[in-house]
Amino acid sequence: MGTHRTRLLALNDPGLAPYLAAEDECTRGRQLERILTEQVQPRVRAVIRAYVRADWPIEPQDADDIVGQVTLRLLRKLRAATVLEEESVQSVEAYVTTLTKNAIRDVMRRRSPARVRLKGRLRYLFQHDRRLALWRYEALTLCGLVGWLNRGDYETRQALVRDAVWSAGDFTAAPAEVLATAMARIAKPVRLADLVTVLDAGEGGSHDRDAEVTQAVQRDAFEARQYLQVLWREIRELPPPQRAALLLNLREPGSGNAATLLVAVGIATLDEIAAAVEMSRAQLGAIWQDLPLDDRRIAGHLGLRRQQVINLRKSARERLARRMTVHGRGGTTKGSGSRL
Repeated sequence: MGTHRTRLLALNDPGLAPYLAAEDECTRGRQLERILTEQVQPRVRAVIRAYVRADWPIEPQDADDIVGQVTLRLLRKLRAATVLEEESVQSVEAYVTTLTKNAIRDVMRRRSPARVRLKGRLRYLFQHDRRLALWRYEALTLCGLVGWLNRGDYETRQALVRDAVWSAGDFTAAPAEVLATAMARIAKPVRLADLVTVLDAGEGGSHDRDAEVTQAVQRDAFEARQYLQVLWREIRELPPPQRAALLLNLREPGSGNAATLLVAVGIATLDEIAAAVEMSRAQLGAIWQDLPLDDRRIAGHLGLRRQQVINLRKSARERLARRMTVHGRGGTTKGSGSRL
């Protein structure tokens, strides 16, 4: 084993060793799929479940989008880790946890920007007013009077929290005073998330605007995934040479392999893509890192001339454009990220 490979194995999580030490692309592809299904995706969903228990419900569609987003980012990271020492992943679990938390925060910011701003403001008040305190208890963020620091017996009755906060005064005019008074009346720590919910409900028009933003984001995310599902179904209906000419050249903005996106978000498996281009899994694995292929290589695979490949892909795109129009979609979609 070469010095560079030995160095990569030492820098990365030991669990990545079979992937990094793979002697061929087919073996590496199998190891990558094992890492994603056995380590990455279960960890992402575990972080999501913990966040739901601790803070704020996440819609099932949001959860699917987060899994796909984290999987895609890790795929790119692990590809780079096979050749670059600076892209090493010392702990897959820690790295995936960080990616997932960042993705959750992105979802929450899109769903309710006013709520996120309010939460940040409350954090600041509890951390900077001498009467107040903020601390972690198990998976929760609790807040209250400074003398209660690190207590875990928090108030669970949100109606009581609401009554105490709303009767304590004008939060907009004197936020720290209202919080100190409300905490004294509650006489127990409360979850920061519950306090955010109570104050957000009393903020007036921002709640309605955030609901509109939430609905729009969820609609866009659902439509993007639905688009990819319909697109993949229509690609599989293409004549075999058109399928191969299209899929082997399918690219993301920046010329990345868009077929990876289909796998990452669970639209298609490697076996299904291999079948679509009439290759074995091993054959596809051998060229996976090289995708998208240029027209000359595709022509060599299909036994055609380069111009014939171009014509096949052009015909495939035209047919897909017509079919996607029938389904009520154009040739591109917001958030789909791939080009035909």
